[in-house]
Amino acid sequence: MISDRLSHLQSEVQKYYKQLAGREKAKRLAHFEDKELLQQQIDELKEELRSVEGEYWLRWGREIAGLTIPEADAEIVASQLVREVEFLEIEPAVQSNAELMTVLEGIKAALSKPGIPAAGKLKAAIPLLPGLISYEMELDTEGLLRLVFPTFCSLADKIKK
Repeated sequence: MISDRLSHLQSEVQKYYKQLAGREKAKRLAHFEDKELLQQQIDELKEELRSVEGEYWLRWGREIAGLTIPEADAEIVASQLVREVEFLEIEPAVQSNAELMTVLEGIKAALSKPGIPAAGKLKAAIPLLPGLISYEMELDTEGLLRLVFPTFCSLADKIKK
């Protein structure tokens, strides 16, 4: 069961992303003289978001640490994660970032270890996700997670209930 604090943090992260999207849209449409002020607001929002997101991922890690995942579900999630990591590895923006490629290779290696049950592979690989997600890039991490790891997100949604 997901704690109230984790649910609150998730809600806060979503609100920050909505605010960021609004400010970024305003910046694109703004006059030149207003763009610097909007960029400063965007930078401040990103700092606040980074703090809230950091706490979110720490709490999320604690919540899933004691989680028992049925082997059948774990196998599905593990195979989906391997496919999605392979998909990410061919993206030009990801290939040009050595640190991100290292994290992806670590996730893939953890998920591809022979002789380990899928649930064990997930326990080895999931702690790497916050490193991937918290990497400073201008993207919607929740949207990225839902797009790239839909099976994992659906499992996480089941856990919430």
